Amino acid sequence: MNTDELIRTLAEDTRRVTDAGAWRVAGALIAGGFVALLAIDALFGPPLRAVAATGVMVFAVKLAYAVSMTAVVASLLLVAGRPGQRFGLRYLWLLAPPLEVAAAAAMELGIASPHARAALVLGSTWQTSLISVVAMSVPVFAALIWSFRRLAPTRLRLAGCLAGLCSGAMASLVYALYCTETALSFLLVWYSLGMVVPGIAGALLGPRVLRW
Repeated sequence: MNTDELIRTLAEDTRRVTDAGAWRVAGALIAGGFVALLAIDALFGPPLRAVAATGVMVFAVKLAYAVSMTAVVASLLLVAGRPGQRFGLRYLWLLAPPLEVAAAAAMELGIASPHARAALVLGSTWQTSLISVVAMSVPVFAALIWSFRRLAPTRLRLAGCLAGLCSGAMASLVYALYCTETALSFLLVWYSLGMVVPGIAGALLGPRVLRW
């Protein structure tokens, strides 16, 4: 085998490993999300009933924010699972969805009366939202940790943090099917916090649960 053939073989092996890792992470997100859906369904009943109250557009915005954050963090998580890979400017991807929602939320607060702003941020279900998202992130986080058995993360705290963020984003996606809130300010604060809390927990747990 000459040098060119060896390089092509190594590149094909790398692509196969990358594809396998991507499928494992995707499978973990689906499996963990399904468990979370079963859990919240037992508490709140069938999904999508809130859409009649919030409207399709509000529901679509919440869903888009959760889906985009899940996709962005999952892509970063795959990079963290492979030794020698560099993030480069990929970290900036994390800022795009929150900044877009923050811009819209700022406009919402700007046109609201001062006494109505607190209600826009807190809504009537902020505690339920935060607790539900954090609780539902647990099965997703467990599934993601399982998916990392075939990967080889070297920055365990970072990988744990990204796994936590990703699990929180997926849990937010599931919760969006039940959320009755309509304010973008609520979405920005409580959905984001529901991702950050598992991310902090993941950073603390990463060195223990991802050691290989």
